[in-house]
Amino acid sequence: MHVSEGNDPSAQRPTTEGAAAPSRPALPGDMDLPWKATAERRDLWGPAPKPLEGKVHSPAAGSSTELVRSGPRRNPLVSFGVPVLTGSAAAFAVVALGVAGVIAGPIAAIAAGVGVLAAGGPGGLLYSLRPQPARLLTTGADVPDSTREMLEQILHATAETRGRTRDLRARASDPTALQVLKDVDALLVRIDALAGSEAIQTLRPSSGEVTMLEGMASRYVPELVDAAEDIIGFLVTFRGSAREEALENLRAVDQQLGVLADGVERIEQDMVAGVSRSLEVHSEFLRTRFADQHLNPIIDV
Repeated sequence: MHVSEGNDPSAQRPTTEGAAAPSRPALPGDMDLPWKATAERRDLWGPAPKPLEGKVHSPAAGSSTELVRSGPRRNPLVSFGVPVLTGSAAAFAVVALGVAGVIAGPIAAIAAGVGVLAAGGPGGLLYSLRPQPARLLTTGADVPDSTREMLEQILHATAETRGRTRDLRARASDPTALQVLKDVDALLVRIDALAGSEAIQTLRPSSGEVTMLEGMASRYVPELVDAAEDIIGFLVTFRGSAREEALENLRAVDQQLGVLADGVERIEQDMVAGVSRSLEVHSEFLRTRFADQHLNPIIDV
C-alpha cells in the first residue's frame, strides 16, 4: 500500500537533525544561578513579612547623664568648698582695689593671703583628718631599728582598736557592753605603756615580751572586740532568753580580756625584775589562766 508523504506521521514532526531550534532571549528565572535566587525560591527564604510585635521603650530619663557621671566622684569639700572660698576672696580683692586705689597694694596683699588660706584651709583640714602612723616616743635608751618598727606596729594596732571601741560606745547602751569596752581601753593603755617603757625598747624584736605584746595588740584584742561588736549588735533586737544568752557571752568576752590583762601584768613584773621569758612561756601562762577559769577562749593562744 502506498502512503503519501503528506499522510506520513513522521513528516508531521519537526526534525531535530540538521536544523537549529528556534531561539528566544533568556528570561530571568530560567536558570538557578548559584548567587541568585529565583522568584519562587526567594519566597521561601528570610523572615515572613508580618508586623512586629511588642513594645518599644524609650531610654530612661537621665540615663545619658548617669553614664557620663559614672566615674569616681570628688569630695564635695574639695569640688565645692575650695572654689567658693577662693572665688569670694578674689571678688573681695577686686572690689577693694576698685574702691581705694591708694591702698591697693596692701589690700591686694591681704586678698592674696585670704585666697591662699581659703584654698589651703580645706586641704589642710582633709590632711589632718587622715590617720597618721603611730610614732614611738623613745626614752634615753638606744632603740634598735627593728625593735622600733615592731613597737610602732603595736601602737598603730592599739590606736585602731581604740577607734573601734569609741564607735561601739556610741551604739552601746547596756551596762555590760559599756564595761567590756571600758576594760578594752584599759588594756590598750597598759600595752601602750609597756611599748613606751625603756625596758621593752632595749629588747630584741624576737624577744618573748615584744612578740606577745604584738600578738595581743594585733590579734588577740581585735578578735575579742570583733566578738563584742557582734554581740552588741544582737542586743539591739534580742529579747528574753536570747538576750540573756547574749549577755552571758559578752561576760565571757570580758573574762578573756581579764586573762590578757593578767598576761600584761606578768610582763610588767618581769620588766621590773629584769627577767625576760620566751614566747612559749608567756603563751603557756595564758593557757593556764584560761583553764583555771574554765574558759573556752575565742583567741588561739
